[in-house]
Amino acid sequence: MKAHSMRKFILLVLLCLSASGLFAQKLSKELKQLRENLSGKFTNEDQTRFNPAYKPESFIMKQVWPERTDGLWFYGEQAVVDSVKNPYKQFVWHVTQTDQNRFLVEVFALNNPKQVIVEWKGKPPLLANNIDESKLTKETCVMYIVRKTMIEFTGGTREKTCIATLNGAAYKTIEFYSSESTLMWWERGFNAGEQLVFGPEKGGIIYRKTEQFNY
Repeated sequence: MKAHSMRKFILLVLLCLSASGLFAQKLSKELKQLRENLSGKFTNEDQTRFNPAYKPESFIMKQVWPERTDGLWFYGEQAVVDSVKNPYKQFVWHVTQTDQNRFLVEVFALNNPKQVIVEWKGKPPLLANNIDESKLTKETCVMYIVRKTMIEFTGGTREKTCIATLNGAAYKTIEFYSSESTLMWWERGFNAGEQLVFGPEKGGIIYRKTEQFNY
């Protein structure tokens, strides 16, 4: 086989391998840790036992599109424990690493969220047949996350950058903390007069992981 033909053959083989997912992205140890932290099923039932101001909720996150090489993609649901089949929030996260200890999270809403409720129970590739990136709507809420220790991450949105309309809100803020066993989510909405119109007043929802999703 001539050299030119050999190069074309090798290129074709590489393209086929890439398309088949055998060339999955090589994740940094920091992204692997963040993926482990975020992946799983969480509940705040421990918190509700001590503080009746919080309702029992579940928080579920699972990696989707693992073959992609542009960071991590997650599908998530938040639901009241008694109504997990009707989550009040569904979302997709796109997580990229901007330097060794810093990460950017872009948040997407699903245009037809009912199509994928509790599809986290399925095996990867999750969402592949029901939705693609063209069926997502990018939100204004970008989160900035920093790795504080080997297994802890914290962050949130920047001031007044996240548009919200629920209950007359003008914007919302999100504060976030994640470890291997705990996820804290504090989302609050404020009106134009800086008054709180939704979300917990004194602290975020503290979720404990009850099931780990492995890949």
